[in-house]
Amino acid sequence: MEANSSMKVLGKRRPYSGGLDRMQGFFEMAVKLRSDQPFIPRGVYRFKSHEELDEWTLKMLTRPKAGPPH
Repeated sequence: MEANSSMKVLGKRRPYSGGLDRMQGFFEMAVKLRSDQPFIPRGVYRFKSHEELDEWTLKMLTRPKAGPPH
Protein backbone atom coordinates (compact mmCIF):
# COMPACT_ATOMS: atom_id res chain seq x y z
CA MET A 1 0.00 0.00 0.00
CA GLU A 2 1.35 3.43 -0.90
CA ALA A 3 1.57 6.18 1.67
CA ASN A 4 -0.68 9.14 0.99
CA SER A 5 1.48 12.27 0.88
CA SER A 6 -1.45 14.46 1.95
CA MET A 7 -1.80 12.70 5.33
CA LYS A 8 -0.71 14.59 8.41
CA VAL A 9 0.45 13.15 11.70
CA LEU A 10 -1.47 14.83 14.50
CA GLY A 11 0.14 13.09 17.44
CA LYS A 12 2.57 10.39 18.41
CA ARG A 13 2.10 7.51 20.77
CA ARG A 14 4.26 7.69 23.81
CA PRO A 15 5.65 4.64 25.57
CA TYR A 16 3.86 3.52 28.74
CA SER A 17 5.07 5.55 31.71
CA GLY A 18 3.80 3.25 34.48
CA GLY A 19 1.06 5.58 35.69
CA LEU A 20 -0.67 2.98 37.85
CA ASP A 21 2.58 2.19 39.64
CA ARG A 22 2.74 5.80 40.82
CA MET A 23 -0.82 5.52 42.19
CA GLN A 24 -0.09 2.46 44.36
CA GLY A 25 0.11 4.51 47.58
CA PHE A 26 -3.27 6.09 46.89
CA PHE A 27 -4.86 2.70 46.19
CA GLU A 28 -3.46 1.27 49.44
CA MET A 29 -4.79 4.25 51.42
CA ALA A 30 -8.26 3.86 49.86
CA VAL A 31 -8.33 0.16 50.81
CA LYS A 32 -7.28 0.95 54.40
CA LEU A 33 -9.92 3.66 54.74
CA ARG A 34 -12.78 1.46 53.54
CA SER A 35 -11.37 -1.85 54.89
CA ASP A 36 -14.22 -4.36 54.61
CA GLN A 37 -16.87 -1.93 53.34
CA PRO A 38 -17.06 -1.56 49.53
CA PHE A 39 -17.27 1.89 47.99
CA ILE A 40 -20.44 0.97 46.10
CA PRO A 41 -22.59 -1.87 47.50
CA ARG A 42 -23.10 -4.78 45.12
CA GLY A 43 -26.45 -5.21 43.52
CA VAL A 44 -28.75 -3.89 40.86
CA TYR A 45 -30.13 -0.41 41.40
CA ARG A 46 -32.73 1.53 39.43
CA PHE A 47 -32.80 5.30 39.25
CA LYS A 48 -35.28 7.69 37.70
CA SER A 49 -32.56 10.03 36.41
CA HIS A 50 -28.81 10.44 36.07
CA GLU A 51 -29.00 13.12 38.74
CA GLU A 52 -30.53 10.64 41.20
CA LEU A 53 -27.78 8.14 40.36
CA ASP A 54 -25.08 10.78 40.89
CA GLU A 55 -26.57 11.80 44.24
CA TRP A 56 -26.74 8.18 45.44
CA THR A 57 -23.19 7.44 44.24
CA LEU A 58 -21.80 10.46 46.09
CA LYS A 59 -23.69 9.41 49.23
CA MET A 60 -22.22 5.89 49.01
CA LEU A 61 -18.68 7.13 48.41
CA THR A 62 -18.75 9.58 51.32
CA ARG A 63 -20.74 7.62 53.91
CA PRO A 64 -18.94 6.96 57.20
CA LYS A 65 -17.55 3.55 57.86
CA ALA A 66 -19.83 1.50 60.10
CA GLY A 67 -18.45 1.28 63.63
CA PRO A 68 -18.62 -1.70 65.95
CA PRO A 69 -22.11 -2.48 67.31
CA HIS A 70 -22.88 -1.14 70.78
